[in-house]
Parts: sequence; C-alpha cells; structure tokens
Amino acid sequence: MVVTRVVIGVDVGGTNTDAVIVAKSEGKLKIIAKSKTQTTSDVTTGVTKAIHLALIASRKENVSLVVQQVNIGTTQFINAVVECKHLVKVAVIRLCGTASRKLPPFSDFAKRLIESVQGSVFMLNGGYQFDGQAITPVDEEEVVRSVEILKAKGEKNIVVSGIFSPVRREQETRVAEIIRQHLPDASITVSHEIGKLGLLERENAAVLNECIKPLCSETFMGLRSALDRIGLRCPLFLTQNDGTILTHEKALRFPVLLFASGTTNSMRGAAFLCGITDALVVDIGGTSTDVGLLLNGFPREAAAEVKIGGIRTNFRMPDVMSIGLGGGSHVSWSTKKGKSQMTVGPQSAGCRLLSEALVFEDSSNVEGRIVTATDIAVAAGMADIGRKENVAHLDRAFVDEAVQTIHGMLTVCVDKMRLNNRELPMILVGGGSIIVDKTATFDGISEVIVPDHYDVANAVGAALSQISATVNRVVDLEQYINQQEMDAKLSSVLKASPDVSVEQQKDMTDRVKTEIYQRAREGAIREIIETVKAEAIRAGATEESISVVEKEDIALTYIPGSATRIKGKRTFNH
Repeated sequence: MVVTRVVIGVDVGGTNTDAVIVAKSEGKLKIIAKSKTQTTSDVTTGVTKAIHLALIASRKENVSLVVQQVNIGTTQFINAVVECKHLVKVAVIRLCGTASRKLPPFSDFAKRLIESVQGSVFMLNGGYQFDGQAITPVDEEEVVRSVEILKAKGEKNIVVSGIFSPVRREQETRVAEIIRQHLPDASITVSHEIGKLGLLERENAAVLNECIKPLCSETFMGLRSALDRIGLRCPLFLTQNDGTILTHEKALRFPVLLFASGTTNSMRGAAFLCGITDALVVDIGGTSTDVGLLLNGFPREAAAEVKIGGIRTNFRMPDVMSIGLGGGSHVSWSTKKGKSQMTVGPQSAGCRLLSEALVFEDSSNVEGRIVTATDIAVAAGMADIGRKENVAHLDRAFVDEAVQTIHGMLTVCVDKMRLNNRELPMILVGGGSIIVDKTATFDGISEVIVPDHYDVANAVGAALSQISATVNRVVDLEQYINQQEMDAKLSSVLKASPDVSVEQQKDMTDRVKTEIYQRAREGAIREIIETVKAEAIRAGATEESISVVEKEDIALTYIPGSATRIKGKRTFNH
C-alpha cells in the first residue's frame, strides 16, 4: 500500500463543517477525500465528525495516510463578539497624558457589548506626538498603583494602548513589563501589535483581541484533545484573516486575527481549484454571500476601518462585501410604495433548508409554503436536486423575476469590488452557488467558473494555507540618511553649475533629495523584509520555502517630516 503524506483542512461555518484531505505528489496537490456535516454548538464535535468522515472516505483510494498537520478555520470567535457570548471583561490602560480624555475607551461600543467586556479604565501619563516626541513621560509609580487596583478587583485581561504607539512602541512595551512584574498571571495585549494609526480603532481591536483570548484557548485545547482522541497527534494550526495559518502560540496571543478566516479560506480554495491567482470570488452559503478580490492568490486587504459587531477597528482584515443572499434565502413578492417588487433574502431558512425548501418536502405539503432560492434554482432548471415536481406549480414569470433579482444583487457586488476596468474571471464556490445562472453575463467579468469541489472550497483553502510572518512599522526615513553625505552631494551639484537661476538650483536640489530619499526608502524596506525573514525562521520555516508575497510603503503625508509606513510579508512552509 502506498504511503501518502497529507494535510487535513477543516472549515467551520454557521451551517456546515467541511473537511478535505489534500496530498502533495510530484509538486501537485490532489484532493484525496472530502466530507460535509452539520456544525455543532460546541464546534469540536462537528470538527471531529467531519474529519472522521473524510478519513473513512479516503479508504477508497487504497493509500496509507500520514497526516502532517491539520488546519482549521472557524467563525466561532467573530460570532462570539457579534452575539456577546463567551467574552471576558477587559481593563484598558491608555497612555495619553492630557490628550484624548474626551473620548475614553469603549466610547463606540454598543451597550450590550459594554456589559460583556468593559472593565476598569485608566488614562495615564504617556503617549507620543505625531513626530515621536512624548506627550508626557510614563509615570511608573502611577502604572503600579493602577495595577494594584486591578489586582484587588481580580481583573487580569488588560489592554495597553498609547497615542501614536505604531510610531514609537517603547512606552507600551515598558508598561506591559511593569504589569507583568506586579501581576505575573496577567494576559496583556499591546495595541501596536494589533492595529495601525488611529487610536480608538486600534484600541478597539486590542480590546476585541483580549476579550476572546480565554475562548480561543478553550477552543484550541478542545480541538487538540479531539484530534488526539482520533489518533491524530500532528501539529494543529488555525487559519487567519489573510489566508495563512497561525501557530498555537500566535493564535492564543492574537485571536482577533482569526475573525475572517472562513471567507479567506474560500477565496484561497477557489484560486487553487481553478488555477487562477487574480479573480473575483463569490462564496454563496445558505444565508449569505461574500464577494472578495483575489490578487496574486491572496485576498485583497481592507484599506479602511472595518466594523466588527458595529465597532470600528483597523486591524488586518480582507476586503469583502457581504449580502443576505444564500441558498436558503426566502423569495417573495413584496409591496413598497404601492408597487410590487421581488424580494430575495435577507431572511433565510439557513440550516433548516432541508426541512423548509419545497424541493425537499413531501409532495403533499408544498402549498402555501415559503419559496427559497434553492427552489427557484430547481424550477429554473439551473439545479437538479430534490423533487422537481414540487416546484412545477411556480409561475414562470415569478421564477424568471427571482433569477433576475439574484443576478442584480450579484451585479451590484461585482461593481463595488472591482479594482479597475480590467476584466477578471468570477469564481463561484459554496453550496449555495447553485442559485446563480451560470450562462448570465456580468460587466467586468470575463467568464463565470464553477470548479470541481466548489462545495468545499473553504476547507480546501484551509488545507493549502501556509504560515506567514508580517512586519508593519512606521519609520522615519531621516534615520536612513547620512546628512553629511547629502550636504556634500548638494554642495557638489550646485558648485558644478554656479550660473543657474534660483529656480534651477531648487530643481537640482529637489532631484538630489529625491534620489537620496528613494535610496533611504529602499534601505528601510530591505531591513523590514529581512526582519520578516528572521521571524519566519524563528517560527520554524525552511529557508528555501520562504517567499515574499507583499511589500509596500506609504508616505504618511499627514505627519510632518519623512514618516513612512512600511509593511513586509512572507509566507513559508512549516
């Protein structure tokens, strides 16, 4: 019997939990087996069942499997925030001096979420100006007094956020050290490791990160125990928002990075199943549709703030548009301002689709029941599932109008998510993708593709995920410039052309400075990329597997001087 090394990918959705077993042979990936089962409230039971079913299905291949790792993506953590369940209270120590006091922590949290997560708040000395100058120095005695109050209250989950900490992190780092000295069992999130510039959004993201740490730890331990029970003692990873995976240690430190893993898993899986790296991916489930843009095989990252449970944040999330359209969406005529119009969603049968859709009902029990998008797909001849005779009574005009409405909803998403006028293929994945007319055309879409295994693209994406290392840092380019060298070059250029006008002298000076600053920028980027490489190797990467997937630099024009945000990201195999 052939021995095959495989990776198991699992994606836990709101309705179903999918698992796939993927093998790599001669540089190519092959799907050995797959399974789909209902998601359970405790997550672990559904994951165990899905993996078990996939392993049973793999026996048909007559191969002996050696499972190298299991990658799991789950919506459990973002659902916990949205539903305000399984969260812990978080204390916030803000380093701000006299600034920002009119906008305290938790200012834009909904009342229900405040009741679940708001702990003590301290607004202490510290913080930086935009140029890196301290607003006020950190008062270490003041910090110690605050920690003693937290100790007396039994509060151990703490966020440290400082004004402009992405520019300079020293104060946040020092305060975290003081907390650990006086409260050794504290769990701490420092905001500069989570978000970007923007105090409240970064602080909010840090609070969300800290409030779900216990749930993340409990979930990971439960999954680890479940794998052990079925004999899988291989490494376990969780998939994160950018389409890569986190090690156990990083997942427990930064659970907020796991929030959007389901969407990114689908997008990465879609790219692999089609062999396409640039495309629009439309993932249709039972209740909702997610539309995202793939660039170089990875989801485009959201540039602006992202709202989680109504809270503004600015941490790493994919740029995805979600609408209430799925296979279980209710379809009906509605009246608005005296006019009848077709309505599809957002109400949905969801996980009750098998008991509510007409095509899955007993033929004697279909009159007067709610029509779903799946029923429309069968009636229109776009899908061949269930009992077709159960939808034969539906009026053709009603069916056609529903199909056009679904097409219109997707057209709006496509228009909003396109990057430019360049045509891209659209990849349809997810069990609910049967509701789309594959012969329809969309502006800006070159072709509509439905790949094999479209129904488990999310689990495929999880299985494919590599580990990544990212460094996102604000630097001052002045630090990379030799001032004496620049002065000497400017002097030399001006001496060589003594008779030019003042305006020409300025142009010559600007050209020299531009050249020197460009070299400084390139040097800063190289330094960041090397830092990322060192992090990857520390995380267990083999050097030959490391590749640069993203590097960018953005001049912060709203900050005087030469401040630039530089980001480097590498992916690698464990």
